Amino acid sequence: MHAVIIDELEEYLAGDLPPAVSRRFQAHLESCVECSRELRSMQEVTKLVASLKPAGVVEPSPSFVARVMQESAAQPVARPLGPFWSFLGDFAFGRRVVFASLLTLAALGTVLVSREQAYAPAPTTPDAVMADDAGSATPDRMLVKLTSYEP
Repeated sequence: MHAVIIDELEEYLAGDLPPAVSRRFQAHLESCVECSRELRSMQEVTKLVASLKPAGVVEPSPSFVARVMQESAAQPVARPLGPFWSFLGDFAFGRRVVFASLLTLAALGTVLVSREQAYAPAPTTPDAVMADDAGSATPDRMLVKLTSYEP
């Protein structure tokens, strides 16, 4: 493609060329087969790309974009609390962290309490040994218990 066409191509495709430049552009296209073929292929590609655009897409009006930009500029900017404390700004996340912490504490407490009852200390005096075995009040069993007692 020649420099005459390359320099004015965007304006020509947009329809913004002045009449004198447009006539010169058209004259070159009529005389140069290579440039006219290249221009036709560009126009075909442009049409194909335009046909790929979804039909249901509605582009916002410039006034809508301007209003959104104006409102977003008017809102105060949230200051970050730092990388570690940034989750405090999200109330739902903080609530989940507190709930998970409470569940973890409850589970650990349950485990500790169940372990503590399983490892109850052995009675240390003969009276405590007899009181510990009060459910089985047979004299022979008490005698065996007392003889096996080691302080």
